[in-house]
Amino acid sequence: MRRHIAELPALRVGRLVRFDRPSLLRQFQVKSDSGNRMKQKGDDLMFHAAIKTRYQSGRVYRKGKVVKKWYGQFREDQINAEGKLFRVQKNVCLGTLGELPTKQAASRELTRRMGTGTPTKAAMLFSDLVSRWQAAVVPTLRSTTATHYQYALSSYTVPAFGQREIKSITRFDVELFLAEKAKAYSRNTLHSMRVALSRVLSWAVNGGWLDKNPCAGVQLPQAPTKVQRTILTSEQVRALALKLEEPYATLVLFLAATGLRISEAVGVKVEDFEGDVLRLRHRFYQGNDGGEYGELKTKKSARNLPLPAWLADRVKSLADGKGFCFRSQAGTPLNQKNGLRRYIHPACAELGFRIGGWHDLRHTVTTWALKKYPTKVVSEMLGHANVRTTLDVYGHVMQEDFAAPLAEMAGKLLHDVAQNSGNQVAA
Repeated sequence: MRRHIAELPALRVGRLVRFDRPSLLRQFQVKSDSGNRMKQKGDDLMFHAAIKTRYQSGRVYRKGKVVKKWYGQFREDQINAEGKLFRVQKNVCLGTLGELPTKQAASRELTRRMGTGTPTKAAMLFSDLVSRWQAAVVPTLRSTTATHYQYALSSYTVPAFGQREIKSITRFDVELFLAEKAKAYSRNTLHSMRVALSRVLSWAVNGGWLDKNPCAGVQLPQAPTKVQRTILTSEQVRALALKLEEPYATLVLFLAATGLRISEAVGVKVEDFEGDVLRLRHRFYQGNDGGEYGELKTKKSARNLPLPAWLADRVKSLADGKGFCFRSQAGTPLNQKNGLRRYIHPACAELGFRIGGWHDLRHTVTTWALKKYPTKVVSEMLGHANVRTTLDVYGHVMQEDFAAPLAEMAGKLLHDVAQNSGNQVAA
């Protein structure tokens, strides 16, 4: 009280201090209640802001040996993410002695820096933002999507930005982060990093904690594709199936004929068949924390596939009449990663070729089917949400595909040359 006595409507009488009650009430926009208590009028935050403005002028002090500077110290009201008000002490550099020659000039600069006293929003660390996003947004996502985002955040972005204030993260920081990661990770992994980071920062913008998403418009740096896809021939598929024991032999044939995702294939149950028609409605997603039997990747993934009778019967026979068709001895769906490492890769090595993963069979089906059937049909069969995905990602052009158009164009454009060459050979 004594420190701010000069700012209040008061009168000293000896050692006593008398306050002008009407002026005091008008000054803080409050009205008296019973006794000596005062009741706030209006918003609580505005009341606290008024208190800060009226009761605090801060202090200035000079410091420095070579270059003397003025510094200001004051307390600032901030609002945390829960909307609660708290006060922090701040020290700011006001300027050099040449810029502010007197203490009064420094005090005026401090008053300008302090502003109106309206509470500001407290700085939030990126790690705190991620924790709030996980609590509020993750429950609204598909479990597989949530697992994907959380893995990218915990493994890559939080270690890089966790202790940074979200307002200090710039577009340059994001681009530099991705450029560094491009030295060790594939383009697909970089895409996951950017998407996860952007989702969280975009949520911060919508929540009012951030003005702009620094990930907006950021392009991925050049990086190699880590997994190289192999387009198998029909002979290679048959040789691989003959090399394997059940249920992996049938699984390879099943994937090579239908183009299903591996999570969709191992999630197939006997009850999903209506005769020879496979009604695909579920999948078994194997994440880092086990697996989950649930909905398909997208709504477009739900589809009915009429299979050849021999293939449908072979798949159903593996289940002994109930449950998962491709299952372990315990009756659970096959472990996709273990099967690939223990059986598929060794068999491919013995046959003299390699594949990147189960998805190579999906790429194989797409590539050969696009040579003969309409793109829309192939896209619907694979359960793609967009035809462009079928063409741009899964449709591969083989070297032998160039032979026919090259021969035809050469024959049309260089017909005379070809005839002359033939005559010379005959002669």
